Amino acid sequence: MRTSYISTATLLNTPRNNMSRIQADLDKATSESARGRYADVGLELGYRSGLTLDLRQEVSNLHAQKERNSLTSIRLDSTYQALGRMRTDGEAFLALTVPGKLTDTSGSVVAQTAATKLTTLIGEMNAAASGQYLFGGINTAQRPMADYEGTPPSPAKTAFLNAFQAEFGFPRGQQPDAGNITAAQMQHFLSDNGPYAALFADPQWGATWSSASNVDIRSEITRDEVVTTSVNANAQALRHLAMMYTLGSDIGLAGLSPAAQSVVYDTMRTLANRATLGVKDIQADLGVVQARLATVETARAAQENILSNGFGSLENVDLEEVATRSQNLEASLKVSYSLTSRVSRLSLMDYV
Repeated sequence: MRTSYISTATLLNTPRNNMSRIQADLDKATSESARGRYADVGLELGYRSGLTLDLRQEVSNLHAQKERNSLTSIRLDSTYQALGRMRTDGEAFLALTVPGKLTDTSGSVVAQTAATKLTTLIGEMNAAASGQYLFGGINTAQRPMADYEGTPPSPAKTAFLNAFQAEFGFPRGQQPDAGNITAAQMQHFLSDNGPYAALFADPQWGATWSSASNVDIRSEITRDEVVTTSVNANAQALRHLAMMYTLGSDIGLAGLSPAAQSVVYDTMRTLANRATLGVKDIQADLGVVQARLATVETARAAQENILSNGFGSLENVDLEEVATRSQNLEASLKVSYSLTSRVSRLSLMDYV
C-alpha cells in the first residue's frame, strides 16, 4: 500500500486554485458576451487570424473611401447648387433685356440689376465648403475671385475704364461724347475679338479677376477610378456671366444713344445665352459624377457587408453557448466559494 502526503494547506489551496481558473474563464465569457467575438481571436483561430486581419484592413480601407467620397459629394452638391443659382440669375437677367421689355428708362434699371448680380456672382464663385473654395480648382486655399467694386478701384474695374478710354478717346460716362458713340464703334468694342472681350480672356482674366487654378480637382472614388470633381472660376461660361454683368453695370447705358444701347443689349443677350447654356453643360457633367458616386457607394456598402460577414463568421461567438457557459461557470464559482469556506474551517489536527 502506498500513501501520499496531505496537509491543511493542500486542502485550502486546491479549491482556491479552481476559483482562479473559473474566474478567468468567467471573465473571458463575459467579454465574449459583451463584444460578440472571441476574447482572444489569435488564440482561438491560430493561423486563420491572419485572414481576419486582412478582412478587417479591407473594411477599414472601405470606410476611408466612404469618408473621402462623402467630402467629395459635399463639394459636388455645393458646386451644383451654386451653379444652379448662377444660371437662374443669368436667365432672369436675360428676361430683363428682351426687346419687348426695354424702354427709354431701362438703362438705369438694367445697370443697377447688373451691378447687384455681379456682386452676387462673385460671392457665389467665392463660396466654400468644408474649408475649401469651390471654384478655385486645385487652388482650394485661396479666394478665387477679386471684388469688382471697391476703394480704391479694383484691377478689373481699372482695366475696364482704361480699355474704354483707349477705345473711344474719353472717360466712360463723359457727355456729350458718350451719347455720340455710334453703333459701329460700340460693335467694334464689344466684338468677340475686341478690346472688351480681351479683358475676360487670358492673360487679362488671371491678372485682374481670377486667382483660380485652371486645373480642376480629380478625386479617386474607387481604387481604379479617378474623376473630375470640381469646377474652376476660369470656366468660359462663368467668364461670360462676369462679362455680361460688368457690361450692363459699367458701360453707362443710360448715357448712350439708342443705337449704341441696342448693340449693348444684343451683346448681353448673346452672353446670357452662352453663359446659361454653358452652365447647364457644367451641371450635366457634375450630375454624371454625382450619379456615379451614388453607384459606387451602393457597391461599397455591399462589399463592406460581405467582408464584415466574412471575418464575423470566424471571430464571432455563439451568444447562446456563451450564455450557457457563463451560467455554468457562475454555478461552479459558487460551489468553489462554498467548498473553500467549508475547508477553511477544517483541520487535520481534528482527526489526529
